[in-house]
Amino acid sequence: MVEDDLIEIAPGANTAPPVLLLQGTGGTNTEMLNFGRRLAPQSPLIAISGRSGVGAQRQYFLQTAAGPVDRDQVAAEANWLGTTVKNICATHHWDVDRLITVGYSNGAAMAAYGIRAGILPGRQAVLFHPLWLAVAKNVQRNGYQVWLSAGQRDPLVSVATVTQVADDCKKSGITTTLFQTAGTHMLTPQEVLAAKEWLSENN
Repeated sequence: MVEDDLIEIAPGANTAPPVLLLQGTGGTNTEMLNFGRRLAPQSPLIAISGRSGVGAQRQYFLQTAAGPVDRDQVAAEANWLGTTVKNICATHHWDVDRLITVGYSNGAAMAAYGIRAGILPGRQAVLFHPLWLAVAKNVQRNGYQVWLSAGQRDPLVSVATVTQVADDCKKSGITTTLFQTAGTHMLTPQEVLAAKEWLSENN
């Protein structure tokens, strides 16, 4: 696999914070770039696909109902994402210290892991329906902010699971905002609007 094929970039204002976009299982970089532009109209956008699986099953870490998550794989992929986004920002002269990470489902779980482990740089994240992944040690990220959403009828990621992710973020000194909808695993217009407003208010 040529890793460059997993990366797509959309330029923006160099004075705006860059945005890292991490898709859910089966998502595409094009979809994420379009979504990212709705959330952060002025920002440079970086969409990076996961390296596990192929096509509609592409993920950042293998996630099945049959068995536990491979912690070594999660750690390796988080480190790869962190290194990749730092290199991209350095190449384009984007301020990686202001990076905003946006993730959905499998991508949101990887983002939450990378943030709590101190692997992903930046200062803010928007996490839609993140699964919970164990971190060996929560690194202190004082000044970091995370907005999370959960659907009350989500059959894949419960409100309790997202709350667990939020609680773990707090252990890293992260300021968290949890937004609940009456929806399922699919994103609702209300939570997308709420995420956009949160970003506008905090940048």
